[in-house]
Amino acid sequence: MAAIISCRTGMFGNVETAFEYFPKADVFHAECPPAPGGDYPAMAAAAKAQGVTIASLSTQLHLDTDEEAAAFRPVIDGAAEIGVARIFVSAKASSEELFEEALARLGKLAEYAAAKGVAICMETHPPFAENGDKARLVIERIGSPGLRFNFDTANIYYYNEGCDSVAELSKVAELVGSVHLKDTDGGYKSPNFPPVGQGMVDFPAIFAVLDKVGFDGPYTFEIEGAHVSKLDTEGRLQFLKDCVSYLRSVGVME
Repeated sequence: MAAIISCRTGMFGNVETAFEYFPKADVFHAECPPAPGGDYPAMAAAAKAQGVTIASLSTQLHLDTDEEAAAFRPVIDGAAEIGVARIFVSAKASSEELFEEALARLGKLAEYAAAKGVAICMETHPPFAENGDKARLVIERIGSPGLRFNFDTANIYYYNEGCDSVAELSKVAELVGSVHLKDTDGGYKSPNFPPVGQGMVDFPAIFAVLDKVGFDGPYTFEIEGAHVSKLDTEGRLQFLKDCVSYLRSVGVME
């Protein structure tokens, strides 16, 4: 399987350090925050100088007001400018009363993104996409290729009790636009995210489900939580190497 394997730059604190260290773990794609000062070509060039390609952008998406929603459009523009087709977002509405208005704003942004060849990928977070059923409901209501699901292999357990990641993914696999690779002890609201392959997520089954629908990435390591919070840079690099080693052991990476 030729999958795009990426990593969020936040694990190293800033994009410069991440771009330097990712290749040391044989990771050559990155998920980055919005570019400082909106200079996306400069950020892409900095990545390229280290042999890294930006596969996705990542940011918050507040939808309570028209002004908050409009502030997201420059991120879409920036992604399109550097040829990035996926923006991971944690989409937020502050109350149930604002949900429908927020959904309408999300729909307009999805149409704007689609026109530029970009898809907004909702994180596995409430209130829009905490599980497969909710993600499908929202994406089908919007009805635009500019809105897809970011399936987080650990957040499914974090936000839902008594669920199974493979079963949840199967409900919505053809609507997945990006994936966060993160392991977990399986506990509800548990912040314990060990290296990929050392928790309870069935990663071979996850890849098999997505391979059947033709999804090849980006699969993005999201390295956070109690297991890495006290590690220094070299410790974090080793954590990433352990994740890569596991993917090699199951045939996802060469």
